[in-house]
Amino acid sequence: MRSLVRLSALALVVAASPAQAQSPIAGALAAIAHGEYERAAELLRPIAETDRGGDPTAQFLMGTLYENGRGVPQRLLHACALYQRSAFDLESSPFSAQAMRLFRTVMMPRGPEFIGDCQMLARIGFDNRFEPVTFDLGPGHSVAWDLRGATVTYQGRSKVTPVVPPVPGIVFLPLQHTALRNPGPAGSLRHFVEMLFWAGNSAEGWSLTWYLFEVVREDVVQIAVLNDVKTARERPGPNDRIDPRTVVSFALQSDGRLNWSIRR
Repeated sequence: MRSLVRLSALALVVAASPAQAQSPIAGALAAIAHGEYERAAELLRPIAETDRGGDPTAQFLMGTLYENGRGVPQRLLHACALYQRSAFDLESSPFSAQAMRLFRTVMMPRGPEFIGDCQMLARIGFDNRFEPVTFDLGPGHSVAWDLRGATVTYQGRSKVTPVVPPVPGIVFLPLQHTALRNPGPAGSLRHFVEMLFWAGNSAEGWSLTWYLFEVVREDVVQIAVLNDVKTARERPGPNDRIDPRTVVSFALQSDGRLNWSIRR
C-alpha cells in the first residue's frame, strides 16, 4: 500500500507535465493519482503484460496494482512476475530499481515455491492458459502437473521433475493422460501424459508442439517431441481446443515398444 501512496504523489507531478499528457503511462499515473485504478489498469495492461517487449515502467505500475488489488483482483504472483520483468531493465525505467527492491523485500520472503512460479510466469507470460491437473495412476500413485513441473507421488514418496518449457508467449492445451496395457496376458498398465502447446513466430505464425511423457514409478520420462504438428496464422483463442488424436497418434507394439506419428 505504501508503494501506491508514493506513486500517487509522483503521479501528480508527471500528470501535470504537458509533454507527457498523451502517454499511456502518464495517463495511468494521472488515473492512479485520482484513485481511478480500473482506468489505470486498462491503460497499462497492453504495454505491461505483452509477451514480447513490454515497457518496464508499465510493468512496475501494473505490478503495484496487482499487489494491492486496486483496479484488478489482488494477484501477488502476477505482481511478482511484473516486478521481476521490470527489474531486468534497470537503465531504461526510473521504477526498475524500486521493482527490484519490492521483489526482494515483499516477494522473496514468500518462499522458493512461490518464487519458482513467479519466475516461470515472468518467462512464459500471463495468458499461457496452463491448467494444473492431477492424474490418479493407481493406489498410492499419482502425478500433479503445474508450472513448476510434474510432482509424482509413489509409495509415500514425492519427486518433482521440471517439464514445462519456458517459451515466451506459450499457449497450452489441456494435458492428456492415457493408460495403455503392455502386450501379453498379464500386461501391466503404462501411463503416458501428452503436453501440447502453441508457440508463436512473428514471421511464420503459430506452431503446435507435442510432447509425450511416461510416468514410471516416481519418474517422469520424456519419450518423444514432435514439432509443427499443426500451424495457424493467428494466436489460437481460448475456444480453439484440439483433440490430440486428430493431430498425433501413438500406440504400443506387440513387443512393448512405442511408436508415434503425426496424422496427415
